[in-house]
Amino acid sequence: MSRFVLPLMLLLLLGATQPMQAARYDGKLTIRVVDEDSSQPIPARMELRNQRGRPVRLRAKGAISVDGYFVFAGEVTLELRKGAYQFLVEAGPEYQTRTGHFTIERHAEDGTEVTLQRRVNMQTEGWWAGDLDVRHRVQDLPELMRAARVNFVPIFARENVRGKCKEARLPKQLPQRQFGETIFGPNYALDHRRGGGLLIFETPGTGAALDICKLKPDAPSLLAAQDSSKQDATIVALTPFAWDLPIWIASGELDAIQIIHRHTLVDGAVDNEGWGYKRDRAFFPGVAGNGRWSEHIYHHVLNCGLHIPPAAGSGAGFNKNPVGTNRTYVQCGEQLSSDAWFAGLSQGKVMVTNGPLLRTKVSGHPPGHRFELDEGESRDFQIGLDLAFYEQARVEYLEIVKNGQVEHGIRLDEFAKQQGRLPPLNFEESGWFLVRAMTNSAKNYQYATTAPYYVEANRQPRISRSSVQFFIDWLEKSAEEFADKPEVLAAIKRSEPFWLDRLAEANAD
Repeated sequence: MSRFVLPLMLLLLLGATQPMQAARYDGKLTIRVVDEDSSQPIPARMELRNQRGRPVRLRAKGAISVDGYFVFAGEVTLELRKGAYQFLVEAGPEYQTRTGHFTIERHAEDGTEVTLQRRVNMQTEGWWAGDLDVRHRVQDLPELMRAARVNFVPIFARENVRGKCKEARLPKQLPQRQFGETIFGPNYALDHRRGGGLLIFETPGTGAALDICKLKPDAPSLLAAQDSSKQDATIVALTPFAWDLPIWIASGELDAIQIIHRHTLVDGAVDNEGWGYKRDRAFFPGVAGNGRWSEHIYHHVLNCGLHIPPAAGSGAGFNKNPVGTNRTYVQCGEQLSSDAWFAGLSQGKVMVTNGPLLRTKVSGHPPGHRFELDEGESRDFQIGLDLAFYEQARVEYLEIVKNGQVEHGIRLDEFAKQQGRLPPLNFEESGWFLVRAMTNSAKNYQYATTAPYYVEANRQPRISRSSVQFFIDWLEKSAEEFADKPEVLAAIKRSEPFWLDRLAEANAD
């Protein structure tokens, strides 16, 4: 991470007709953020702290201020009280992050240029970043997205939280939804029951209403999924630990699962599983516990032979996460569109992250690809990998995960000695594998993971008895949790045959 001290060029005196006691600030500082290669201004996000380390909240012309930070199109003038300040400037994880400090004196008026180096351009590789859980005003979305290098964000329309409905205040005339490499829309809704939350995205171009507000407080969560599926909507689990996850899976309505979600914060974690299946803190301790539990559940889903892709969302506007804190990169080619992005998501051409940028190819294929093995065939898979660091927390090591277990752990110095080659991965039977990059963050579970690659021998997925039993046990716990809710108990009962059939088809421990 680069650090530098801004030069302080004193001082243009304010006129005597402008008494200082009437001013709300002591000095001005104009900051211009530019791309190192092009020398052109770029949108950026800035955090500012005073000499006590407290966030400075201010309103600057042309900037959007949110929760202790602000974003701007490339240049901003700050009007500040005298004193020492620390700052952080970033333009998303594809650029380096710059930090530093400066001092404001009385009557000071100064300017400086901050140069950011772009280390990777995901779009040129066909990877487009989305954040599926954003609550900010539609008018602010374009600038917030550009400053974070987020290409796709849906528009929050409404939510139903156990019968209490909230409609978003959308402007009568929306801003242009496409800005070059940035698209926002279509609309989405959140139905949040005691059994968990479902993000429901209308099909692009249909304008279909997401009428979840008609659902009563005690309505089962599956009703929202079933009603929305009739409109061909995309349905994503808000969190993997939602009580109703086994019910949603059994229904066949679930299109993706957010494994990095609003419980993962930019500088911490929400350390609980509210409205969900709670983790055993002896096995998943500390601030990383919720994130590891979320990933652990998702690996059980994969071990049941289910091809449900991962996703990520920040809860930006609901919590203090900036847009793109948790992001889903989808491989969808040279041109971005809502249709292409959702199609790539459904195909599992996905990488999710709250830090590093990780891209893989196996035999020329992105994640989500299914490889077939003939009977008796043994095959080695060579994983091609590109990795970029997010400077907020350095990557410590890489892991190749096979069927939920770490097959290879590679520290970065070893990776460099092997000239960027990962060890081959052998399969003789059905299964799945993925790659993840682990950071040294002490504040939360910060990592990146590809979606899985699938390997099928004789066109049969690997189905683990212990993972299926994990969800059967989950249903039993759900029945205890909702013993007073006949509608939920009925939904649990209807889902049991799916899991019992899965158990009968199991072909692995």
